[in-house]
Amino acid sequence: MNAQTGRGVMVTLLLAAGCGSGGSGKGTDHGGATGSAGTAGGATGSAGAGNGAAGNGANETGTAGGGWAGASGGGTGGGSGTGETAGGGGVAGTIWLTPPSFPPALATPAGATVKLHAHAVGAQIYTCMASAASNADGGAGVDAGATTYAWVLKAPDAKLYDSSDTQVGTHGAGPSWTWRDGSVANGAKVAELNAPVADAISWLLLRVTSTSGAGVLSDATYVQRLNTAGGRAPATGCDATTVGTEARSGYAADYYFYSGGGAATWLTAPEVPSAIAVPTDVRLAAHDHAIGMQIYNCGASGGADAGAGATTYAWTFKAPDALLYDMDFVPVARHGAGPSWTSTDGSVVEAHEIARADASRSDAIPWLLLKELSTTGPGVFSEVGFVQRINTWGGVAPTTGCDANTVDTLVRVPYSADYYFYVSINQPDGGAGG
Repeated sequence: MNAQTGRGVMVTLLLAAGCGSGGSGKGTDHGGATGSAGTAGGATGSAGAGNGAAGNGANETGTAGGGWAGASGGGTGGGSGTGETAGGGGVAGTIWLTPPSFPPALATPAGATVKLHAHAVGAQIYTCMASAASNADGGAGVDAGATTYAWVLKAPDAKLYDSSDTQVGTHGAGPSWTWRDGSVANGAKVAELNAPVADAISWLLLRVTSTSGAGVLSDATYVQRLNTAGGRAPATGCDATTVGTEARSGYAADYYFYSGGGAATWLTAPEVPSAIAVPTDVRLAAHDHAIGMQIYNCGASGGADAGAGATTYAWTFKAPDALLYDMDFVPVARHGAGPSWTSTDGSVVEAHEIARADASRSDAIPWLLLKELSTTGPGVFSEVGFVQRINTWGGVAPTTGCDANTVDTLVRVPYSADYYFYVSINQPDGGAGG
């Protein structure tokens, strides 16, 4: 959640995929600072209605309204006022619960599925804060350096809307999300990546840390913030004369709420294709979620002598490089060449692949079953006999870029996955979270 305008007025936003026809502008005191959302399209994918008109003020820039359910239809721009923005066509109502494409680092752990999607329109609130550099002794004395000033995020303040543009909740400090049925989910950020759109706040994966109420958010486990627009902190205006003041930066985003895959099922053996099923005489000892890279090397083959034919070039797998996290997203191990897994307790397991199955996603590396080759310990990995890699996202080798000019160069491809570690049923408890 970072930096841009500082006036309480949202700049013109072209909402990313998931936004439909623009609604008419509102807020005439500020030139239509936030256009109301266009009418959502029907579940069958009819075009979203609404005319994308900007507000009527003369000096401020209006914001396109955010309809988000119809088929890719024909909302048209219109309206008077400065900086009017045409509403885009809607997205088919049937994909409301399907997130847009996002990087592997923001993927949820195994077992989590989308249950709710809400479109947020509101503001990110920033406070102007002062800080002084420490001196050589670690204090803040006279020689501690110049005081610096910066806008620091205080809290979000947004309304949440469903696919029919009906308000269903609010988003506020914590961060927290409150549904209209009274249920509340509180979260903590576990992964953050820059938005693909310039001048937009980052995309996030958050872990739900607590819930209250008996409504729809009572079983939420993870939240993604995607499709962000606006919301960055002001670039100027924070100095000695404005310390303690606040600035509101208008933003929009899509929040996807997941259930499953949390503490209640973290140590439940997953359902997998029969090809990578573990033997019946083992039990699950640990489950970790990995975020990192698959490393590939550009290699050459053929062409060594007259009869070898033309030289060919291809990316070949070299090694993984990932951090493993427990169910609270605390780093507990590292995954590297071998392949091997090294726990923070010092125990290590090295294994080799014995079976694989296609991933559930076409753009992800395969699911694997691996058998232990060696272990060192003592610790959580000291008795591991089998490892499963499932729920993979990304990590596939590039399809281009390997040629005579790039031989022996490396490329790192982002990926995430879940690793399940099994021990013999005759072994003592191997612990959880290795």
